[in-house]
Amino acid sequence: MKVVLALSLIVAASAGFLDAKHEHIVSMPMHQYKQDCGSETHLHFNPDGPAFLQHDNVPGAGVDKFTPFKTVLKDGFLQVDCVKDYMYYRGDKFGDNKHDYKLGPVSNVSIVHYEAHVKKEDQVEMTQKVCFEFCRTVPNMGFFGIVNGRGCYCTPYFTPMESDSSQCDAVCEGEKTLMCGGKSKSSVFAMHMCASTQEDLGTRSGTAGSMKASMDAKVKTAKGLSGDMQSMGAKLQKTFGAVGDSGASGLMQDAKVFAGALVHKAEDAGAVADKLGALVKSANGLNGFTDPATVTKAERVMEDIDETVAQGEAVTDELDGLTSLAQPSGTAAGAAKQYKEVMYFVDKEGVGMPSSCSGDKVAEPITGLSQDGCASACDANIHSCVGFQYFTEVKADGKQLCFLFSKFSTAFYYTGCEKKGNPVEATCFAKLSKFEGTTLKPDGSGKCAQCFKKVTKADRCY
Repeated sequence: MKVVLALSLIVAASAGFLDAKHEHIVSMPMHQYKQDCGSETHLHFNPDGPAFLQHDNVPGAGVDKFTPFKTVLKDGFLQVDCVKDYMYYRGDKFGDNKHDYKLGPVSNVSIVHYEAHVKKEDQVEMTQKVCFEFCRTVPNMGFFGIVNGRGCYCTPYFTPMESDSSQCDAVCEGEKTLMCGGKSKSSVFAMHMCASTQEDLGTRSGTAGSMKASMDAKVKTAKGLSGDMQSMGAKLQKTFGAVGDSGASGLMQDAKVFAGALVHKAEDAGAVADKLGALVKSANGLNGFTDPATVTKAERVMEDIDETVAQGEAVTDELDGLTSLAQPSGTAAGAAKQYKEVMYFVDKEGVGMPSSCSGDKVAEPITGLSQDGCASACDANIHSCVGFQYFTEVKADGKQLCFLFSKFSTAFYYTGCEKKGNPVEATCFAKLSKFEGTTLKPDGSGKCAQCFKKVTKADRCY
């Protein structure tokens, strides 16, 4: 048995049809649906149909289970022959002719029937176009055939058998002006691959590449912020813990916890970015888009890119949210002038001395901002933030941490730091407009709702 010419050769000769009897070319039109390329099929498939998943190569086509193409990859078809097709009679592993199946030890492929896979409620009277619209969704099928006006099947190739002189003279059920095979013969049609597949893959690959670059930059920024917060938090937790300042030590624990959440989200985003990079590499490695197997691989890559881009958008939104908490934008010059050292409202003799405070937190710990930046972040929480704690390393590239409060609870101020030249400055600030003319000094009666519960004067340094 002789397998027909490859689809690419047939489509190249799409202007005509070889009449073997008279050995001349008979003009046969190409039915084109280029507008459908890239659109989603409207067919609803029966998941209980035989062979409903598929590997990405032609061996096994129609035998191993397949996932139908959601996106249209073929944009036209033309009639190439009227034959008694060996594939219909001997290449049907699951249908009415399954007992005559002969291709297992040969090529291990099978034809795929329209009626076995399209849900009954969605099946319509057969036409050439109906059969085409079904078969173009099935991986690795370059041809489709119609028998006796209604029997639509898809096949990776077709092979003529010896037959009688009957013709393809059965009209299509759904279009009486066209022929759809005969009692024993198939009208065989070749399907043309969408020329846009390579371009579509390039577009998807470009999107994936751009997203990866953007995500890589955001991951780097987030890991940097997390690292700064983690290292400073660990260092100062030890420092303030050693002098019994549990409030400041607790703030550093909060900083370490949030730094961990930030770096874990950055790692999640980095994993998605790496996957995008691998998909771009896979896309760039494909060539020969006239080959159905290549188009199948391209379709899988595009599906994976679409899915991964969606994952990337979701995880990037989450990472952006955490990053904006770790380092809010919108610093206003001079914003810190609206704030006073908290000792101004407690004990003016303590003004100018290092101080720390704790209380009800408004947001997550913040790193890498100046006093103006932290003041601006507090201002952004206009209805809740009443002050902030600020730590900064006294060196050229020193790190910073600040914490926003909606209510103060405890405070320390250190009277023994003047001559020590401490490498870390610590100051608690309160918003002037909230407390001007009032006091935050602890009130044993409990009548002052805004006052500190406890303020410790430490005659030492941290």
